[in-house]
Amino acid sequence: MTNDDAQPFEALVFDLDGTLIDSAPDVCASVNRVLKTRGRRELILNEAKDMVGWGGRVLVEKALAATGDPGSEDEIDDVLQGFLESYAEHPAELTVVFPGAIEALEVFKSEGVKLAICTNKPTATTPPVLEALGLDGYFDVVSCGDAVPHKKPDGRHVLLVVEQLGGTVDTAAMVGDSENDIHAAIDAGVRSVCVTFGYAHMPLEEIGAGALIDRFEDLPRALRQIAATPVIPQ
Repeated sequence: MTNDDAQPFEALVFDLDGTLIDSAPDVCASVNRVLKTRGRRELILNEAKDMVGWGGRVLVEKALAATGDPGSEDEIDDVLQGFLESYAEHPAELTVVFPGAIEALEVFKSEGVKLAICTNKPTATTPPVLEALGLDGYFDVVSCGDAVPHKKPDGRHVLLVVEQLGGTVDTAAMVGDSENDIHAAIDAGVRSVCVTFGYAHMPLEEIGAGALIDRFEDLPRALRQIAATPVIPQ
C-alpha cells in the first residue's frame, strides 16, 4: 500500500440505519404490528422512512400522529414498549446491509482503524439487529441514543464515541446518511461523509457534509479528501 492509499483517520464513527443497513422495512413492519393492535391503519414504507432517525420514542409519536389521535404519554409509552419488543423479536427479516458496507468494514479493521456505531436507535433493538446481520464483531463501541444524555444531532454524542474510541476530533471522522448525523459531526468539529442512499430529510447538498458518496467503494477516497480539509471550529 502506498502512502496515498493509507487511511487518514485512526477512528471512524458510523451511523447505522440508512448508512450501513436498509432497516426501514423492518422498522415499518414492527410499528405496524403495534398499530394494528390499536385498530389503526398501517404505515406505508415511505412514511416510516420519514419518521426514522430520532430514536424509538419520536418514531412512535410520529406514527401515532399520522394514524389518528397522537395519544397520551401513557399510550405512547405502551406503544413504544410494544414496538421495541416486536422489533427485538424480528430484527432483520426484511433488513439488508447496503452493498459494499461489509467489505469496507473489513478493510478498515484490517488496517487497524477503530470503528464505532453512533445511532439514535434504541438499546433494546440495536444489538439484535447487529447480531442478526453479522455486524456485531466489527465495532469497538456501539452507542445508542437512549443510553446517552445527549443524542444526535447534539455533537456531544459523537464526541463521547470518539473519546471512547481513544480518538480526537482531528483523528476521527463520521459517516452518516442524514442531517442528524452530519449536523452532530459539525457540532462536534469532526469531519464527515454522507452517503446518498439513506434516509435524509433534507436535500443532501444542504446537509453540510465534507463529501457525498453514492457507494461504499468510494468511502476511502472521500475520507482522504476530507482529511485534507481543515476542521472549522464551531
